[in-house]
Amino acid sequence: MQKLSVIVRFRNEAVHLGAVLRAIRAQRCSVPVEVVAVDNASTDGSRDIAEPYADTLVQITDYRPGAALNRSIEACTGDHVVVVSAHAIPSDERWLENLIRPLRSPDVLGVYGGQIYPINAKFLDKRDLDIFSDIRPRTETRDSDFWNANSAFSRNSWEKQPFDETVIELEDHHWTKQILPEGNRWIRFEPEARVYHYGHETRNDRQFLPPDGGTADERIREAVRVLEDEFVSWPAAMSAGMTLGSLWQDARVRDTVPLLGRYLLEYWDFDVRWRMAGALGRLDYPESVPYLVRGLADPSFYARDECAWSLARLGATAVPELVAAVDRPGAIPDESLPFAALALGLSGTPEGRRRALRLLERCLSDGHPATARDAIYFLGEIGTATGRPALLRAVRERLTHEDYETARAAVWCWGMLAEHGTDREQVDAAADDVVHASRQHPEDVVRAEAVAALGRMGRARRSTPALAEVDRCLRTDGAGRVRYAAIQSLRLAAAAGNPGIAAEAVAQHTSDDDFGVLFERELVLAASQGRTTQTTHNKE
Repeated sequence: MQKLSVIVRFRNEAVHLGAVLRAIRAQRCSVPVEVVAVDNASTDGSRDIAEPYADTLVQITDYRPGAALNRSIEACTGDHVVVVSAHAIPSDERWLENLIRPLRSPDVLGVYGGQIYPINAKFLDKRDLDIFSDIRPRTETRDSDFWNANSAFSRNSWEKQPFDETVIELEDHHWTKQILPEGNRWIRFEPEARVYHYGHETRNDRQFLPPDGGTADERIREAVRVLEDEFVSWPAAMSAGMTLGSLWQDARVRDTVPLLGRYLLEYWDFDVRWRMAGALGRLDYPESVPYLVRGLADPSFYARDECAWSLARLGATAVPELVAAVDRPGAIPDESLPFAALALGLSGTPEGRRRALRLLERCLSDGHPATARDAIYFLGEIGTATGRPALLRAVRERLTHEDYETARAAVWCWGMLAEHGTDREQVDAAADDVVHASRQHPEDVVRAEAVAALGRMGRARRSTPALAEVDRCLRTDGAGRVRYAAIQSLRLAAAAGNPGIAAEAVAQHTSDDDFGVLFERELVLAASQGRTTQTTHNKE
């Protein structure tokens, strides 16, 4: 590897951009690094922020993800390329070296690094977010989660297969789908190449209509034509599904439910099935329900998860058929029952919630670790275990579980229950176990989650002891991930009306080797001084 090009794309990202670029320039890397900043017609001063850090500044006006990346890479001079989101702050000065190290193997097509999200983030759900902040590396030869928010690949691989310029989302996934089937190449997930990824505080319910698509009727007819084509391409299927989901208020879309349902149940690729599930969830018609219930058995987590959230969005419309499927032996596989419980618990109906809690209790008692973890995550999303004390006992028993994934899910769930204020006496009874996890667990990912959980309790109840424990972790824990969870918890506590402890902690915590902690410190200082962070730390 002779030279490395780092691409940062941005549009009106004046909150985090400076922090991202400073972290890039602070990297200790074994090869020369150039920074290529790509401005998509910003109007908030982002370009001025980027100029001092960029070796090359590219201007684009027609943003499509694949096209923007291709133009950006054309401006690069490195033989390897890193792409990082302008609201994804590298965690430390070894981020870049950790990210590119696997590329020294010619069999590695690309690398994507770990992503730690703010504790109030919600991309799909917490279960989804934790996939990207796992502590274990992994190899993917198909159905990769490769993500250009924090990725690296060789220029030679891109020259052989540029990014598809017709793709309107997930250009990174599509790129790997075009190359991996050829065999002998693989994708590496590198957890030590971490970024703090901001910008996903709400669910990803994206809607998009191309600006030149004609009237609603014309768009619907074109989407139907595309999906009725036996040989439809992946980009065209994704675009058609998004179009129909975006036009959900148009009554004519109701006739497309069987077509969307067929793609959900039969299409070969999980991303398309996930997109179709999301579209069906926006169409508030009973005809959508059978397809989504069957979709709960999808082999991909993403499609199952989106089916569950879509059924929840349909609410009372979905509950009778979903309950019937749960009660019918074999209708929903055991490993999919937590997803059915999520849909019922978030349906907004008393019957749905009652059945959800009973179902989660069953999932937690069946002994299968993955099913139990999903059940714990989804109990946290529902936010209550009222009337089911066995559920709370099952969560408490797992707060100190030897499997770190299980313990991580359990302490997060505990924090969500504490924040929602339900089952208070039983939740409080487990507080000492959470404190112990924040101090003693050998894995920093569990300690960080325990700190965030204590922060939730402290914010919700104005609990000084809980926030004091968070402050202790900021001062004493050696892991940046844990300190990040601590200082962010204190910042959110200050925003919720308890500014004293955050101000005191920041005043004492004047230096850190973690760039995310430093950025959060600036946010606290800015809030205390009644200003924005645009002039200090800036956004992608």
